[in-house]
Parts: sequence; structure tokens; C-alpha cells
Amino acid sequence: MKKTHDDERIVAIHQMLFEMARCNFNCQIPLSSNDDELERLVVLINMVAEEIKESIFHVGYVNPHRTYQFIAQTTFVLDSSFLIKSFTPEVTYFLGYSEVELIDQPLAGIVTTASLQQLQNVLDTSISLPRTIALDFKPKEHLPVSVSCSIGKLVNSSEIILNLVTPARQDSYSPLAYENINEKHNKTRKADALLTQKLYDYILAHLEDPLPSLKVLASKFGTNDRKLKDGFRQFFKTSIYQFYNDERLKRAYFMIEHTTIPLKNISVMNGFNNYSNFSKSFKKRFGFSPYEMKRNETGFTSLPEG
Repeated sequence: MKKTHDDERIVAIHQMLFEMARCNFNCQIPLSSNDDELERLVVLINMVAEEIKESIFHVGYVNPHRTYQFIAQTTFVLDSSFLIKSFTPEVTYFLGYSEVELIDQPLAGIVTTASLQQLQNVLDTSISLPRTIALDFKPKEHLPVSVSCSIGKLVNSSEIILNLVTPARQDSYSPLAYENINEKHNKTRKADALLTQKLYDYILAHLEDPLPSLKVLASKFGTNDRKLKDGFRQFFKTSIYQFYNDERLKRAYFMIEHTTIPLKNISVMNGFNNYSNFSKSFKKRFGFSPYEMKRNETGFTSLPEG
């Protein structure tokens, strides 16, 4: 039974990676109650997809891996001064504003200046209505989104009607699902993964500095040293210090190979205040000393010996 369950999770991972390769970061692999290597991999893949999606996609830009159900009757009712008098419920979902934030407010607060002028121009001309134009709306927490609008008027009334075609997202892809037994456990695991990610990012951003003690790091990230240490080892299969040391040695290797910066400077730039210790650590890690490496004579940077 366990093998079948593992096979299902592996298939889901393959599906997710394939979708990410196609630039579809709009999915998540369901978490299970298992606490094993596969589950930790699932958590990390979900985190990566989430971070990439938030970085490159927002409302108003087309994601080809989403399908849309179009709502034809999303409507605004405006008075002659372009104050919002009424609207259909879909408007609040589309723009992210509450009813109180919209009723009796000027349309200028939710559309761009250019769109407002375009609307005014249509109403000022003798062109018969209804007329369809594209207006750029400004959702509450996203960039402007262009929407096709039909402009019309009621009989014997000065009120203006805007009918919008607004997209409601429906994701077309969902990975192979399996039963999610322990929701509380899943949330805890995700929180642990996020904590480990923050520590990972912190280390890479401070390779030139001495690594703080475990207690100091734990205090910095609002947890205890045991949880921090065990969580990092679970995800990266190494200790926090070993990871820090390996990463700064790898960066030193790259700098030696691709620049003409003096070795002592490279040592200091990677957090080694004692060159002898740097040389010993380097040789232990790569099997040869920094002096034995072939250097790029036309490197990117050259600094005088200090």
C-alpha cells in the first residue's frame, strides 16, 4: 500500500515539474500525512512554484496556463458625474473593493486617467450607444487590468451603464490528488519549510560574515536552536555550519578561477580572517590548495595585494 502511495506522489511530482517547465506555476501538489523525503520534496517544489508565480504573474497579465469563465453581466451604474450608484456583486470579486468602498465613489478612483478621458470622449460625441471600448481598471491590490466594456444609457435617464466582461479564474490543471489526512501537520511542515528557506537565504546573503551561533540564529528567526538545526538538516542533509562553510568555499573557488583578485583578498571576502585556515579548508574540500588552481589571466577584477 505504501509503495502505491509513493508511486502516486512521484507521479504528482513529475506532473508538477513538467508544468513548471512549461511556465505553469499555478498549481500545488496536495500534501499527505507522511513525514519522509518525498514529502519534504513536495513542500519545497510547492514553495518554489509559489515564489516564482508571485514574482512574475499578477492580475492584468495573461497566464496561458489558466482558463477563464467569462461573466457577461458584471455591471456598473453611474450617474452623469461618473459617481458609482450601483453594481453587480461580481465587481467586488473582480476589483477587490468592498461595497462601502465603491458606492457613491467617483469612477476615477478605479480606472486610469486615460480610460476616464476615453469614456468621457465617447459620451461627448454624437456616436450612438451602446458602444464598446477597452477601459483600464485599477484593482485594489494589483496592477491595472484592461477590460472590454459596453457603454449604454437607460431610457429617459441620465444614468450610464457599463457592462464588463471580466475573467474569473479557473485552473485547468490539478495534479494527481490523494487523501490529505492531517491538515494541522501539513501546516506545521510548511511553516518549518519556510523557516528553513529564510535561514538558507540569510546564509547565502552573509557568506562574507562570521556565522552567528545557533542560539543567535534561533533568536533571529523566532524559534529554538533544536528546531532550527533539525529542520535544516532534514531539508538539506547537512548541518547549518557545514552548509555555510561549503558555500563560501565554492564561492571562493569561483572567484579564484574567474578573477585575478589576490588570494588573501578572496579569503577575507569569503569570511576567512586567517588565510592559513582558508587554505586548509579549501584543500580539504577540493583536494588541492588555492595556489595550485589555474587562474584566469584576463579575469573580471584585479585588486592590488593588501
